[in-house]
Amino acid sequence: MQKDSTLTETSMTVIYFTATGNSLAVAKHIAGRCISAVALLQQTGPIELSDPEGIGFVMPVYFGQIPAVITQLMRRVSLRAPYLFAVLTYGELAGRAATHMRRLGEETGIRFDYIRSIKMVDNNFTIVSVSRQVRDCGRKKIPACMDAIAGEIRARKCFVEKPGVVSRLIGIIEERMPQGSKFDSGFSVEADKCNGCGTCVRVCPNANVKLTGGHPQWQGDCLKCTACYHNCPHGAVRYRKERSRYCFRNPAVTLQEIIHANNRTR
Repeated sequence: MQKDSTLTETSMTVIYFTATGNSLAVAKHIAGRCISAVALLQQTGPIELSDPEGIGFVMPVYFGQIPAVITQLMRRVSLRAPYLFAVLTYGELAGRAATHMRRLGEETGIRFDYIRSIKMVDNNFTIVSVSRQVRDCGRKKIPACMDAIAGEIRARKCFVEKPGVVSRLIGIIEERMPQGSKFDSGFSVEADKCNGCGTCVRVCPNANVKLTGGHPQWQGDCLKCTACYHNCPHGAVRYRKERSRYCFRNPAVTLQEIIHANNRTR
C-alpha cells in the first residue's frame, strides 16, 4: 500500500513512551510534535499542556498493563485540547489494556475520544522468538495499520476499543501473573562483549541501571521495558529466561532518539 504522505502533516501533540522504538515510530507517524513522557515527568511542579488541535498518548502494552511511566504522568498532567486520544502498541495480545487506559483516564479526569491498539513486532524475549517476530512481521500489516490509525486521528474519529472475548480472558490471566519489581534480577552481562559504553544507562527510563567496574548493574526498580537489552550496541546484555537472543529496535527510530527520550543522567 502506498503511504499517504499527508497523514503525518498534523500539528497535534503526541506524548510517547518508548523502549525499542515501536511507540515512537507510531507517534512520529501521527504528528509532528512528539514529547517524551519521561522528559515531562522530570519537570518539577504542575505539568500543563494545551493544543488547539488535539493531544494524545502513544505507549507499549506490558503484560496487558499500561506502563508505569504513563500512569504516573497522567496523574500529574493537566491537558487542554478539543480532542484526546491514545494508541497502544503491542506484540501478540493486548489483553484489556484499552479498557485500563479508558479507566485510567476517567480516574485522572481525561476523557478520551479515541483509544485503539496496534499490533507491532513483539520484543518480549521471555515469551517469543524476537527474530521470528521480525521475520514474520509482514503478516501484521503494520504500515497499513499505522496509516489507518493516523487517518482516523486526523479525521477526529471518536472510537474507544473494546477488547474481544479472547483478549479479555488473556488480560485476566496476565493481570494475575506475578508483577514483582525484581524482574531485573534476571539480567546479566557478557563481560567479554561489554565495553562499558553506558548505553544501557542512558536508555533506561527509570535510571535503574548503573555502571559498576565498567559493567551494568540493575538496581531493583525495573519497569520491564527491556530498553537496556535491546539497545546494547554489542548485544552484551542477557536475560536468564530469554527465548531469543535477538536485539530489536524499530527501523524507523534511531538509538539516539531513544537516548534523547529516556536519558535521566544528563
